[in-house]
Amino acid sequence: MYVSFLSSEDTTISPRNMLRKLEIANGQTKCSDEPKEKDIKKPEEEDTNKNVYVVSNEFVDVFSKATANTEDSDSLGLELQEIIDSPPAEKTNKLKSKLKELENVTLNIAITGMTGAGKSSFVNALRGLSNDDKDAAPTGTTETTMKPDMYLHPSMPNVKIWDLPGIGSPKFKAKKYLKDVNFHTYDFFLIVTSERFKENDIELARAIMKSKKLFYFIRTKIDNDIRAESHKRNFDERMLLKNIREDCKANLLRVGIPQIFLVSSFNLEKYDFQKLIDTLEDELPENKKFALIQSLPVYSLEALTKKKIYYKKMIWLNAFAAGVGAIAPIPGLSLACDYGIMKKFFQQVYTGYGLSNQALEALSDRVNKPVEKLKDAKTSRFKEGATEDIVIEMLSTPMIAIAKTLGTIISLLPGGALPAGGTAVASVHYLLNMGLNEMTEDTKCVLSVSQLA
Repeated sequence: MYVSFLSSEDTTISPRNMLRKLEIANGQTKCSDEPKEKDIKKPEEEDTNKNVYVVSNEFVDVFSKATANTEDSDSLGLELQEIIDSPPAEKTNKLKSKLKELENVTLNIAITGMTGAGKSSFVNALRGLSNDDKDAAPTGTTETTMKPDMYLHPSMPNVKIWDLPGIGSPKFKAKKYLKDVNFHTYDFFLIVTSERFKENDIELARAIMKSKKLFYFIRTKIDNDIRAESHKRNFDERMLLKNIREDCKANLLRVGIPQIFLVSSFNLEKYDFQKLIDTLEDELPENKKFALIQSLPVYSLEALTKKKIYYKKMIWLNAFAAGVGAIAPIPGLSLACDYGIMKKFFQQVYTGYGLSNQALEALSDRVNKPVEKLKDAKTSRFKEGATEDIVIEMLSTPMIAIAKTLGTIISLLPGGALPAGGTAVASVHYLLNMGLNEMTEDTKCVLSVSQLA
């Protein structure tokens, strides 16, 4: 029995059979975006029944407190709270709009700098690919990029990383360069060098600043510097990094001493890459930072934690969407909606966490560990992917924890009454969190085997 949506007449029907009885377009279960005429309530009806059909702010407040825990509490965020505070008639559209915005927002990252600075390797690192991957940006000791080359993210096609031509030519003109590469296309620029920043780098930074775009200086190939110096007597890695950073800053005084990030494309977990991501997270718009964090490979426990935080916000949105879907009078429709919501979310997490075979093969190359060992590290029900059977199993199994959670919430609400939409929110919220936590543990195990955690 599925506790959230089945009436007493439906309790003997399994979720699998119910899903099969629904009309399935193109072989996939879908929720209708448009309400049928008979489902539309008149204004006076909406006012009378709003506590039944709408996920109330009061319920959300009680639910968030009842389900919070010290280790991993949920954060609604201002934008999600605004949706809950919206008039009943606007909630559904705002939910759909926000979900589509997060799923479809484009992020364009421009990587430019001196010839031979390692731009293409950095492009590949951001995409979670090795340099010899068949879809990798070409690398070499000579300039391989003669025009802006766009590379789609392997699992998030809305994230585009642009490898721009090198700026080492003596005839380089920053304004003309920005015009030639269509500077307005990009959300921010990463100016890359493997040495000191040169006059062309500074000239380009000034032009980007005038165009009111974000830019950041990246000093690459740090691992090469360390390797070259490590054989010396009294070698001190921390002092070497400090000296490199200060040397870079010394010739950037004319652009306001911006932050400089020391990175290795082959070891993102080291040096300043995480600081770069933290800075971007602070300075990018909310929807852009969401796309950025979800597109990055999981290279450390800190990166995994950041992804999980954003997925938890998605859980709230999807749970609210399920709550709105619970008003549908068609038997089984809300169950089909929850099936679609859950399967789509779990697939997002599975690919975003880098648990797919393709992602693990790329990780295997990077950390020099057998790919089978990385695959064997996964032990949850999601180890082979977010399959239909897993979702249906989760919807089919009576959940004592859900019942306990609902019982707690009901006892806290005035009059002990739980809106239909509220039941849906609690159930879907619980199940999505369960799946997220299981895949998080799988990813931690993969990081441990990879010696990245």
